[in-house]
Amino acid sequence: MKADKSKMAYACKQEGRNSNAWFTPSKYIESARAVLGNIDLDPFSDDHANLVVKAGKYYTVEDNAFRKPWKCGTLWMNPPYSGAECKAAVFKFLAEWNLEHFESGIFLVNNATETQWFQQVLKSCDAVCFTNHRISFWNADGKEISGNTRGQAFFYFGDEPHTFAGEFVKHGVVILGSAII
Repeated sequence: MKADKSKMAYACKQEGRNSNAWFTPSKYIESARAVLGNIDLDPFSDDHANLVVKAGKYYTVEDNAFRKPWKCGTLWMNPPYSGAECKAAVFKFLAEWNLEHFESGIFLVNNATETQWFQQVLKSCDAVCFTNHRISFWNADGKEISGNTRGQAFFYFGDEPHTFAGEFVKHGVVILGSAII
């Protein structure tokens, strides 16, 4: 099966098959835009992914988002999925959020509730959606990635957690940050 590359957003580098190449299907990007409005920055992207994300600005692997400030209004992030890079991306997101470099943001990661970084984000977010299914991502050569063994979570940071909840409930269970202890 061949994916329609105009309907997916990309997580990281595009060098053939690799563990960081996870395109996000457009329906989730549409949900993010329904909450955020325009997406001003996508820090882990490329030209192809931005056809779907439509971010005003995006960073490629060559740009190295870890070394750039994320100053913008709204932010969408689907970070690299390798363990160390994912953790670093999440901590970069939290650091930029705490510096008030963006007003609202959503990011998508594997549901890794047992990890320290996931626990920290869970306590910091304004809302989270735990998907009620495994997302069928696509890889860099346009094929569906089979055997996705984990559920995913969308984290929301911003002043509109109820808007996020209303939109993302169609993807799973939403918990408002104020309910997380």
